[in-house]
Amino acid sequence: MFIHNIQQVITLFKSLPGTFVGVGMTPFSRILPSSFLENYHILALHKTGDLPLLRKKAHIFCFEEEVEMPTLSPIQNSAGLLAHPRTRHFMDGISHPKHLLLYQNYPELRSAAKTNGWNLLANSPQLRLAVGKRRFFKKMASELGLPQAPGDIYPIADIHKKGYEDWCHLLGTDFVIQLPEIERGGGRGTFFIRKMEDYHQLQYRLRKNRWRDTPLESVSIHQFLDGISASMVVCVTRHGTLVSSLQRQLLDLSCCGDFAEDGVFCGHAWGVFPGSEAAYASAFEQACRIGDFLGTLGYKGILGIDFIVHETDGKVCPIEINPRLTGALPMLSLLHLQSGTVPMEAFHMLEFLEIPYRIDREALNRRYAKTVQGSHLLVFQPPGLKNRGNVPLRPGLYEYGPTNGGGRFLKATLEYEHIQSENQFILTDGPRLTTGKEPSCWDSHSRLCRLLFSYPVMDAKGVLSPQAHMAAEWVREYAMKGDTP
Repeated sequence: MFIHNIQQVITLFKSLPGTFVGVGMTPFSRILPSSFLENYHILALHKTGDLPLLRKKAHIFCFEEEVEMPTLSPIQNSAGLLAHPRTRHFMDGISHPKHLLLYQNYPELRSAAKTNGWNLLANSPQLRLAVGKRRFFKKMASELGLPQAPGDIYPIADIHKKGYEDWCHLLGTDFVIQLPEIERGGGRGTFFIRKMEDYHQLQYRLRKNRWRDTPLESVSIHQFLDGISASMVVCVTRHGTLVSSLQRQLLDLSCCGDFAEDGVFCGHAWGVFPGSEAAYASAFEQACRIGDFLGTLGYKGILGIDFIVHETDGKVCPIEINPRLTGALPMLSLLHLQSGTVPMEAFHMLEFLEIPYRIDREALNRRYAKTVQGSHLLVFQPPGLKNRGNVPLRPGLYEYGPTNGGGRFLKATLEYEHIQSENQFILTDGPRLTTGKEPSCWDSHSRLCRLLFSYPVMDAKGVLSPQAHMAAEWVREYAMKGDTP
């Protein structure tokens, strides 16, 4: 079948036997395929306030709803979720063949999939882990002739042996230190060094050669590149590489959280182009080369590529790849659906299903390159927030107005088109509902919810809109109070 619109995707998937299950930590993160699958299931770990609204779109099994007492060993990922007997009982009750859409694959899932007859719509963990390593990225960038930030990967001992001045001599006064053994993204294990005090503080924090309960063996130290943080979503297909528009990343927003690291991912803004047309053309060409190269290694489907776009000369430098479903999803795909564009998740799934299909790659990439309008902000839990069994915030449509005391709840909806002005936003992907029996364990990356906006909340100068800033601050404030607006 030739695919150029969403209706053809719906028709194709309707002809396939079996059950499709999106597996994730929260149900919102896997909701997108419900737009083209009639009998779609979601297997989610956390019980969140938006479950009733999301259940209008998909069948959702929520682990925390089914298990009253928390597990002795906290579940960290989809592998742990799928290993639990209660989850296995749910999976046994759905029809074969069972196709599982995952954030990413894990080694322990391969044997479970073989035993239970699951078709994992994700790259093998061996391939994912190999291409996700920073050493692989440096080697690939060198082989493809891509621009790179000056720097290298060193033994962890070098962070203690060498002083700030030593690195300044190599890289300049501003540089970035990352910890390759910290494999979870979003800014974990990333530190911006701009003065000697920053370096000394990091030396002290890493004095035991551990971070986030992970032993450290190496350290990545590269020159800090001035410019705009941007990214692209890429989908490697049998017909070539599909590439999204160049999207602005929102990092280290103080209104969204209190962070222990730097470069923390807080969302995206679409609609204000991060750079010139020449910058997009350069990023697109680099993304295609990276996608095509990964394809020769057997990689399929979606990955993310992060860039720094220089604001004056428009030069674009790739800084890392994320071989998995990315933080831009499902928001970017919701915007694509609004504009009548086929979401990349459809092609990602078709690649692993190995179903014959045809596309016009150039036409699709022209559609993906078109500017969409919108934003999402990730709001993180305040450090003083305790586990509560109540619902401090209701998911749905809000209107922010400082004169009426902050946010005003308008209605229970998650439909993006219901946002009518820049003062309105949708609260979803949380808040997490707890019994109060869970151990209280705050982390600077613990998410509270996600806010959706109908416009780019950051302008071309990098200034966050006052409406978005106040909305995020208000949400965190109300979470602390435990109030329901």
